[in-house]
Amino acid sequence: MKIGFLHKVNTTPPRSGGSVHTYQVSTYLARQGHKLFALENELGSHFARRFPRSISGLLGLIKESDLLYVRIDGRLGWEVSQLLDVHKPVVWEVNASLEEFGAQSGSVRWRDRLGAPLRHLGAKHVSAALCVSQPLMEYAQDLGVERTLLVPNGSDPQLFHPNTKDPACYPGLENQFRVLWAGSTEYSWHDFGIVLRCAERLLLEDPGVSFVILGNCPEWITYPLPSNIHFIPPVPYQEVPAYFASAHVGLCLYHPISWSKYGFFFSPLKLFDYAASGVPVLYSNVPELARVAEDFGLPIGIGDGDDLAEKILHLKRNSALKEQLGKQGRQAVTNYYNWERVGQQTEEILSALVGNTPIPTPQQKARSGIV
Repeated sequence: MKIGFLHKVNTTPPRSGGSVHTYQVSTYLARQGHKLFALENELGSHFARRFPRSISGLLGLIKESDLLYVRIDGRLGWEVSQLLDVHKPVVWEVNASLEEFGAQSGSVRWRDRLGAPLRHLGAKHVSAALCVSQPLMEYAQDLGVERTLLVPNGSDPQLFHPNTKDPACYPGLENQFRVLWAGSTEYSWHDFGIVLRCAERLLLEDPGVSFVILGNCPEWITYPLPSNIHFIPPVPYQEVPAYFASAHVGLCLYHPISWSKYGFFFSPLKLFDYAASGVPVLYSNVPELARVAEDFGLPIGIGDGDDLAEKILHLKRNSALKEQLGKQGRQAVTNYYNWERVGQQTEEILSALVGNTPIPTPQQKARSGIV
């Protein structure tokens, strides 16, 4: 197949969640022998051709492709190309609703103000939507996409592996019980406040617990932080696995998503990368996270710092449970939540569309019956 990728940012080397997803899917498809096209903002050598980032370049990419693969996120993007009625299969990879940009701070671009009607119009020409979460399937259906399929995110179990453990990457904390928060603290839906409240309590109750933030300190914090919170600046994607594997617990905590009619619709990559690293996860108790992580983590009441503190202490004092959850997380990734499976499911769907054959229903995770 000749597949035209339309995404906003360069994915090589991968950095943020969006670039990781596109990088993993595109490299898988290239390994299978498919010819990939992109616009010039993409630097990956696995793309056979890069067209100018212009109207003529876009038209050239569309003409040369058998199928278009478009990344959909919280801001209006290349889905507007479907307004051209390209007369070939179009697949949307749906990662967020347009409600997301409204929850972010900063100025709103003029095209985002027109996002909802333009995305609805573009959806009329979409052959199938590959959605990373169940709530986003509902979102795609509301847009008017007839064929919506659940293709959850995953991790790379060869890259993220318990064997990459190296406590020395946390200098001065080698003998501490390390609780890791990875990712941005700037997005309004991330609940960093619960970490502050929990850290303040555990500083008094158990000085052996340390919180490590792999990311930047939030700009809104203008007061001294508890001494058991430690910041490590963001590191390149290929260096992240050692930090994950060297943590004792991984955090995946969010505020209620009151601004979206679909509730919590994200599929955070750190959830799967923690699991691949053999690290148990403490996650906000929302349906989408519970559906994925129930076998390898413990739920935390939304915004409940005391619940978080108690679950951390429970895992610190119960090494058998911590090890069991870690092993089950690793198993969940090797069995299902991995990028190889995402690539295979994506390829099967794209091939069916190009070949005009029935679209296979993606295999879903089987319940383990453990825990």
